[in-house]
Amino acid sequence: MRWVIGDIHGMLRPLQGLVNLVRQHDAAARFYFVGDYVNRGPDSRAVVDFLMKMTDARFARGNHDDIFDYILNGECFERHPQLFTPVDCFRAFLQHGLDHTLLSYDIDYALIEQVAHRPSASALEKLIEPVSPEHRAWFRALPAVLEEPEFFVIHAKWDPAREDSPHQFARTLMNRAALRHSVIWARYDASEILVRKAWRRVGIFGHTPVPNYPLLGRRNDYEPVVGEHMILLDTAAALGPLGRLTAWCIEESRFVQVDRAGVPVKSA
Repeated sequence: MRWVIGDIHGMLRPLQGLVNLVRQHDAAARFYFVGDYVNRGPDSRAVVDFLMKMTDARFARGNHDDIFDYILNGECFERHPQLFTPVDCFRAFLQHGLDHTLLSYDIDYALIEQVAHRPSASALEKLIEPVSPEHRAWFRALPAVLEEPEFFVIHAKWDPAREDSPHQFARTLMNRAALRHSVIWARYDASEILVRKAWRRVGIFGHTPVPNYPLLGRRNDYEPVVGEHMILLDTAAALGPLGRLTAWCIEESRFVQVDRAGVPVKSA
């Protein structure tokens, strides 16, 4: 069966626990990930190492991954309109856990602070030297959309009024900056969750932590949001002690979760 996993954000123990839990239920499981593999949590490098070894998985690009790609490679899927250079991204995302990611690559905190106080392209390039070419290439290759006949995976948002024509996402996004920004950065408001979608397939997303939305039939703030033809899977694994990491089973329309220690907390 096919399982979609929400935002990881450098949390290795939940990732390991959830993948193991899914495989206990389904030895032939195939995995899809909604993006945001780095920042906030303490183990971003180990998370990427773990994911790179998976042979039964596909990975979408999140906004944190796009920022890290730009810092590492000088390229990204869509530049944020307020973050023009890799140095801009570095300075801005130190407030969103980038320091934890750099520390996971054994980069000294004093050096991070030094570059933050005297930022330059050359200083940043020197700072990130410990990030391996293999990791840089992995981020560079992340796609913005994953597609299957019954569902698609996008990190942030796809307009409810816009169709989801199979295999046309890449062409649609190619020269449309607003759409490219949307799939990486935009957020659904609560009213959009319940409206009728123009999509033929189910859309699965991360990006916005589900406690930001009304319960909408959920039993608690950390269950995925299930809307009209859509599922939101960022169950806040890195955002506090109650956060969880979630895997949604496509074939059975149910989910399993682990807590921040990687311990199963429920099966629905």
